[in-house]
Amino acid sequence: MSRDELIKLLKREFATTLKVIRAFPEGMLSFKPHPRSSPAVTVMSTFVFEMYLIGANVFGDNLDRSIFKTYSPANVAMLADDFEKAYSKVLADMEKMADSDLKKPVEFAGNKSTAGEFIQFMLFDQIHHRGQMSVYIRLAGGKVPSVYGPSADDPGTNLQKKS
Repeated sequence: MSRDELIKLLKREFATTLKVIRAFPEGMLSFKPHPRSSPAVTVMSTFVFEMYLIGANVFGDNLDRSIFKTYSPANVAMLADDFEKAYSKVLADMEKMADSDLKKPVEFAGNKSTAGEFIQFMLFDQIHHRGQMSVYIRLAGGKVPSVYGPSADDPGTNLQKKS
């Protein structure tokens, strides 16, 4: 995948994930659909952390890993804002990189890949957790937004019939 294609994917998935975050009911961050499930705040914090991990592993940003244990947004709006800030930093860095930079070796959690593969891995993991959140939203009493197609609550702007 070229840098431009990866940027296009990043922008599209960011917008969709942000829509899902903002759809989560305020005051329900500690919600868990099952005793073995993670609280909603933990799942949604993953979106922020994945942007930090791209910055650290691809762009050499200094990452204070203690944030993974201490991050505690006060509300959904703060979490959405933190996600947007982290994404904006990654996007700005990606817009400066060359296609050849995507071949740079990256090692994460004992796995070796290229920078491009690592960015895709983080985006696909974001998509996975976004699916989790769509279920959490419904169970917490929220309205599930359209993601790749309509939901029972949102017909989806791209799929609406034109008269």
